[in-house]
Amino acid sequence: MIKPAPEARCLIDISAISNPEGKESNILNKDESSSEQWIVIGNGLTPVDCYIELIVMEMLPNEKSMCSITCCNGQNVDCVIQLLRVENPNPPFTRSALENLSRAKNYKEKGVQMFPRYPLFAHTYFNRAAKCLLSCAPLDALDPALEGPDTIEEMQTLLEIIYLNISACLIKQNRFEEVMQVLKFVKHQVKPSDKAIYRMALAQYHVKQFSEAIETLERIDYMANKECSTLFHRIKTTKQQEENAYNNMVKKMFG
Repeated sequence: MIKPAPEARCLIDISAISNPEGKESNILNKDESSSEQWIVIGNGLTPVDCYIELIVMEMLPNEKSMCSITCCNGQNVDCVIQLLRVENPNPPFTRSALENLSRAKNYKEKGVQMFPRYPLFAHTYFNRAAKCLLSCAPLDALDPALEGPDTIEEMQTLLEIIYLNISACLIKQNRFEEVMQVLKFVKHQVKPSDKAIYRMALAQYHVKQFSEAIETLERIDYMANKECSTLFHRIKTTKQQEENAYNNMVKKMFG
C-alpha cells in the first residue's frame, strides 16, 4: 500500500461537493458526467487544487475521506474524495539528467504562472524544480559525453534562474536571511545579473548589512538600473541615519 508521490498519476472519485461557487478549481469544477477523474500530483494551478493534491498524497489506495478546505474568506469547501488508483513515477535519482531537466522546466513554468497571485504556492513549485536538478548534483561532475554538454549547461543555467525565483518568493515572505543563503552563488559570479544583485542587496539592507549591500550594488553599474540606483540611495540614507542615531546615543551616555 503506497501513498501517491509528487508527479504520481491518480484516479480519484470526488462527490458530495459543497460551496465550490466562486472558487477557482479545475478539479472540483470539471465538467464531466462521471465523478471519477485522473489527476497528476504537482499540476494544480489554483490553491484549492493544490490542497486537494496534498490531501490525496496522504491517502492510501481505496481510502475514502470527507475533506474540508478552509479558504481565506473563512468559507469551507467540502467534498468526499476516494483514491481509486495510484501510478507512482520513478524517483528523481533514478532518472536521466534530461528527464530531470524536463520535469524541472515543468515545475518552474507552473511556479511562474502561480507567482503573481499565489507566491506561496509558486514557492513550492520552484522548490520542486530545484529538487529535480539537485538530484543530479554536482552538475559540473556529470559526464558531457553521456548527458550532452548542452544539457548540463542548461541545467546549471536553469538552477540559477530557479534560485532567483525562490529568492523572489522569500522576499515576499520577508525571509531575508534565507534570500542571502539562496543567492550566495552570486558572490562567485564574474558577471552577475542585475536582478540577482538587486535581490541580494535588498536582503542585506533589510538585515542591516549596509556596507555589504553597498559593495554588492557596486559590482554592477547600479546607476544604469532604476531599481538598483533607488536602493543604493535608500541604503546610503538609512546607513547615515543609523550612524547618527548611534553617535547621539554615545554622546548622551558619555558626553
